Amino acid sequence: MKAANSNEVAQFRLAGVLTQTMQSRGLTLTKLAQKSGVPKPTLHGWMTGRRAMDPDQLRKVASVLRISIYELMFGGPDPYHSRAGESLKEIFAGDVRVTIHQINRRD
Repeated sequence: MKAANSNEVAQFRLAGVLTQTMQSRGLTLTKLAQKSGVPKPTLHGWMTGRRAMDPDQLRKVASVLRISIYELMFGGPDPYHSRAGESLKEIFAGDVRVTIHQINRRD
């Protein structure tokens, strides 16, 4: 049995994440192609592993699906993504107390 190289593994995850996310968003491959501007044959090629992924096209697809490129590629949360937005939501939801202190600097 042939061992899968890392590109094949990434392709497999992309295909699964793409399929699952499209289904959860109620999108078909045709609709995703129209909304993202990425040709349908390109999207199909990504899913079958027959077409190389272009970073600009990945960004467009991820944007339409409202997920990060990392999540699209690897199927999990982006460990490099800033959690600042989540912190702001918590602050404005009243779940966090913020205290501000003035610091006097010495010259």
